Amino acid sequence: MNQRIVLDQTPVGNRDTRPLDLATMRETARQIMAMGEPGPELEDLTAAMRGLVQLLVPEIRTLIAAKPAGDQPAKVAQVGVDEAWRRLHTTPGFGPDAEYRRAQKLALSVFSLCDHYENLQPPAAAAS
Repeated sequence: MNQRIVLDQTPVGNRDTRPLDLATMRETARQIMAMGEPGPELEDLTAAMRGLVQLLVPEIRTLIAAKPAGDQPAKVAQVGVDEAWRRLHTTPGFGPDAEYRRAQKLALSVFSLCDHYENLQPPAAAAS
């Protein structure tokens, strides 16, 4: 797959308000998990995972902020956001498979963030 996912650089007030395409995000993450070993598409898929984490984290932080203090799903989501952000900003490490392992961890974070995004949606938004 040579599809690139590009981050939206549009100012927040002018951003597209359509729901996130979680199915495509999960499918992109699945491609990394299914690789079995590093392949030629690893660089593009890793860039896509980085972009998805950068897209999902602020969206989920906004949803967390809208929840009342002590909301359990929001607390769990915050842990997932923190972990994803750490993975995003951690260097790959050493060895031939270091970048591949990093891509896998980012893919796991994308799966988790997609779940948190769905879990934190208001009931009316989740039903649509």
